Amino acid sequence: MSEIILHHYEISPFAEKIRLALGLKDLPWRSVQAPMVMPKPDLVELTGGYRRIPVLQLGADIYCDTHCIARVLDRLQPSPPLSPPGLEIVEHGLSRWAETTFMMLILAFFGIGGIFPEEFVEDRRNTLVPPGTDLDQTKAVLPTKLLQIRANLDRLERQLADGRPFLLGEEACLADLSAFHPLMMFGLHERTVRLLAPLERVPAWIERVRAIGHGKRSELDATEAIEIARAATPAPLTGEPALPDGMKLGDRVVILADEYGSGSVAGTLAASDLHEIAVRRQTERAGEVVVHFPREDYSVVATA
Repeated sequence: MSEIILHHYEISPFAEKIRLALGLKDLPWRSVQAPMVMPKPDLVELTGGYRRIPVLQLGADIYCDTHCIARVLDRLQPSPPLSPPGLEIVEHGLSRWAETTFMMLILAFFGIGGIFPEEFVEDRRNTLVPPGTDLDQTKAVLPTKLLQIRANLDRLERQLADGRPFLLGEEACLADLSAFHPLMMFGLHERTVRLLAPLERVPAWIERVRAIGHGKRSELDATEAIEIARAATPAPLTGEPALPDGMKLGDRVVILADEYGSGSVAGTLAASDLHEIAVRRQTERAGEVVVHFPREDYSVVATA
């Protein structure tokens, strides 16, 4: 198996979800530090334009988006499963709901002000927020966002009301990691810290999730990661092929994210399955790579 390489930065909540997943599976992995703001030349060299964090690399295969990455980790190390058998829909639904807290929290922090460096705010103003959205108006909606976050915390508290240690039972899974990852930022301001004060079960659950840790981490330079990609060959598809109607392998396509600001990726359509989209790219420094995306939240569009 190729080394697991994670391109990330420390304060990224979405990267924390995957770091915890690696810890849950007790996997060894190489850490490549990516810039918090654009430009990200080494990351984009591998992805072809996708600029969000984290990105997982296995040789010449590049996996974007935490939903895609989580499925890869379950393939590499099935036990313990991130998506428990028989509870896949419950886990997926709970994970998707839990992630709504992230955007509420980011908008709340923009409304509070003074939390993030100015260059980070300007980058996210251009790459996270759709055109026409006025971040300066977040102060007006701050009280609403804080109440929305409280409501989500209340739902977590109720989910744990029967004394279960984790959201779906006795063992942690991706639902816990998805619900935890925005909460790691609560300590950035006293107004969000106070939201946890009335809760009895959520703070203890937070510490149980945090205690999972990050597995066996070692550092790697971005240029070394690119060399690893160049020396490798993309892995063949192992699942059942599934291509959009009217498209065939080798067609020129572009991958577009539903979420604003992720960046588009152009290439040729590679063998893909029901849950994953793959495009093949030829790069100057990394050679031939295949970039993978989850089916959900991404579209494949044919180009001339």
